[in-house]
Amino acid sequence: MRPLSCVIGLAFLLSGALHNAYADLGCPPAIKTTPGNFPLDYNDPENKGHILYLVEMAHFTPAVETLQHGNTSSIGGDLAYVLNAYPNHPRALNAMARLTEIEHTQQPNRAQYSIECYFHRAMDFAPTDPTPPMLYAIYLANHDKDQEALQNYQLSEKIDPDNPNLQYNMGLLYFKMKEYDKSLDYAHKAYDGGFPLPGLRQKLQKAGVWKNE
Repeated sequence: MRPLSCVIGLAFLLSGALHNAYADLGCPPAIKTTPGNFPLDYNDPENKGHILYLVEMAHFTPAVETLQHGNTSSIGGDLAYVLNAYPNHPRALNAMARLTEIEHTQQPNRAQYSIECYFHRAMDFAPTDPTPPMLYAIYLANHDKDQEALQNYQLSEKIDPDNPNLQYNMGLLYFKMKEYDKSLDYAHKAYDGGFPLPGLRQKLQKAGVWKNE
């Protein structure tokens, strides 16, 4: 297994390279300030107490997350508040990505930035968090940007190589790209890791390439 220090160093390097392409395009980084002040790392246990509760109670209600209506602003405005406070909030990132599909725009109403900027801010802010690049890859794959999606899946994989959810989605992308051997390999990794959904296996079976290990 690769030493954690090497993984962290590589994650910082790759995240920085990915983000730099957007830094001059109206996508400023989320800057860490003094302890206890926004923005905060969603994955830090110290940041998941009362402050997160207050942010989510006001701006990430069930109606906001399910994109029914905003609570203090438009849906995009409330999600923007959450992502300004916690740039790598995974469910808020996912909700913002889904909102772009509903509103048919890269930058939903009252969102400060484009969805791609929110993903890059998250990756830049928390370069050792594997979830933002994985969510970004899913978004890119859904928009037929398969090579960019693969790059972000690989970034996530470098950080968390044994994640069955990631492996399943990488298998789906490789299947879409008709790289069936790689799709099969990632399918077995995902299912061996306990991933429950049968969709990838069914795709491989229908294509006649499924093989039991």
